[in-house]
Amino acid sequence: MKIGTTRVETFSDGVIAIIITIMVLALKLPDFKHEDTEWGMRHYLVQIIPYFVSYAFSFMMIGIFWIHHHHMFHLLKRTDEKLLWLNLIFLFWMSLIPITTAVVGANPRLSESLAVYGFVMLMTTVAFAFMRSYTIKKELVHKSEDRAMNKKIKVVSIKAKTKSYIVAFVYLVSIPVAYISIYISYACFIGAAIVFFIPDGIDDEGLAEKIIEKNQ
Repeated sequence: MKIGTTRVETFSDGVIAIIITIMVLALKLPDFKHEDTEWGMRHYLVQIIPYFVSYAFSFMMIGIFWIHHHHMFHLLKRTDEKLLWLNLIFLFWMSLIPITTAVVGANPRLSESLAVYGFVMLMTTVAFAFMRSYTIKKELVHKSEDRAMNKKIKVVSIKAKTKSYIVAFVYLVSIPVAYISIYISYACFIGAAIVFFIPDGIDDEGLAEKIIEKNQ
């Protein structure tokens, strides 16, 4: 079955939006009595700092996944049934991020919390890397008479796939390291985000625009 990518992108965008909404709903203010509102608010804000930090980081990572997902599908000419399933697996693991975010926010110094968070982020990244690999292997990426453009699309896809596997490796390391030092595990999380942010021409909007022009 060969189909276009529009419905897949729309569905994925909706699921990702819901995931972010679920995370932010955990930031609820308790009911305070009138006489202790000021003290209670201060106490609550101090307590919520760990969750807010974990929420902000998870929000950033979900945003990174969404951006890379966005650029990947802009390079595709079509999709197929197996890619649909791979995309669902990717969204499944991403949907668990709010749960692990809450776990880390409630227990920021617990090794098990970081290990679980690292595992979910690992599986989400691996699922996305598999999608990248599949689109290259099955030649689902855009092809035209312009050989230079075809070569650039392939290079961009391979670079993006490689970056995803590097990040997956960093998350893999963060899991056992969490039982040695939670600070090194946190450093792995930050390092994974930095790797995604390293500019290397992967997110080339100009290339995507050229592809759209070719398809018109």
